[in-house]
Amino acid sequence: MATETTKTDKTEEAGAKPETGPDKDTTDKAEGTAAGTAADDPRTETLSDDGLDDDYAEDETAPATTVRSGGLGAGAAAVVSAGLGLSALTGTSLSEMLRDRKQLIGQIESSAQGPQGGGGGADQINALYGAPWHATALVNGIFALLAVIVGGVLLAVVAKRADTRSWVKAVALGGVVLGAIGLLVAGGMYFDLFAAAPEVPSTPTAPPAQ
Repeated sequence: MATETTKTDKTEEAGAKPETGPDKDTTDKAEGTAAGTAADDPRTETLSDDGLDDDYAEDETAPATTVRSGGLGAGAAAVVSAGLGLSALTGTSLSEMLRDRKQLIGQIESSAQGPQGGGGGADQINALYGAPWHATALVNGIFALLAVIVGGVLLAVVAKRADTRSWVKAVALGGVVLGAIGLLVAGGMYFDLFAAAPEVPSTPTAPPAQ
């Protein structure tokens, strides 16, 4: 009985040993080869969460950059248009300088002619008042025309663009309106529509001697 028990224990221990035969080795090699092939295959590569986040961030950043770069120039042009229109109404240092220059030239010419000069009172008024007034109107009209051109072109360009901000269109429209008003004011000044030029009163004739 002791001999049979010993044989049974040895048989169980032999059955518990892991399989080390050729079939087991062949299976392990096949599984390792399949795993290596799957790892080397580029079609099985998967993107990590960080990679997906980076791609999504790049897709979001590109349109935003384009909108900012395009809106920057449009906004600057709108501000320029509004500034030109406002300058046309309030006047500029250039218009004041030309007015003073015209006035100084008129004074020099009047002094050179003297009281016995060929120029009458109307010529002196035109030299001292009319010419400087018209020079100011001309400069203001040029600024107003530039405001209308810049604002109008900008509105025509950005009118069909959905990515243009509303304040850009509003400022450009304001520049066009100010420029149009400036043109009307400058035209009225140049053609003396708002105020007639001063006139020299006529000298009363002496009554005939009796």
